[in-house]
Amino acid sequence: MKGIRLNSKEALDFIGFKLHGSTLTTYIDHLIKEKDKASFFSFMRVLREFLIPSTSKDLLCKEWEGASPHKDGRYMGIKTFANCL
Repeated sequence: MKGIRLNSKEALDFIGFKLHGSTLTTYIDHLIKEKDKASFFSFMRVLREFLIPSTSKDLLCKEWEGASPHKDGRYMGIKTFANCL
């Protein structure tokens, strides 16, 4: 992306060629919704809504990772475990 200013229309076009999968779908949807107001930075804000940083200190994620169907050495059953989550 060397030589392309991020606040130009070219930057948005360039990034469109690099995307695939659900990110490409989000990109196309953003272009349709924003039309002439779409920019590289507005697309990055849209992407940020869908991404969770790997350095997140989110307590729910930590709780999910540490979840176990065993409590005090005993199996609690799948329904009880699901309710705890």
